[in-house]
Amino acid sequence: MNCPKCQVPLRQAGYTFACSRCGGAWVKDEVVVPMLEERASSLVELAWQPREVDSVRACPECGTAMQTVSLGTVALDRCPPHGVWFDAGELATALKEAKHFRAEPKPHESLLHKLGKLLQID
Repeated sequence: MNCPKCQVPLRQAGYTFACSRCGGAWVKDEVVVPMLEERASSLVELAWQPREVDSVRACPECGTAMQTVSLGTVALDRCPPHGVWFDAGELATALKEAKHFRAEPKPHESLLHKLGKLLQID
C-alpha cells in the first residue's frame, strides 16, 4: 500500500500503516473502533459527518476516491470498507477525543439481554 498523500510505501507500525515521509497513518476499518474503545475504556459509536471536499485522495487498498468526513474535530479521509487516513497528528487528536464518542446504552441492549441472547435463554 502507498500513502494517499505522497505515494511512498506505507510501513506497518503496530495496528497502523505509517508514512515515513508525511507522518500520516492508515488504520484499517476493523481496527478504528477497537482502538478508540480501548482509549475511551468504553464502547464507542462513531458519528462520521460529511465535510466539504478539500482534496480527493485514493484509498491505499482499492484506489477509489475516499469520502471526506469529520470525526469530532478531526477532518479525515475514509473508505468505509477498508479504513481511515489520518494526516500527521490527527490520530493522536482522535484518540484524545475518544471519550466523546462513547455509545449511549440502548435499553433493549442491556448486558443481561445480550447474555440471554448469547446463552439462548428464553
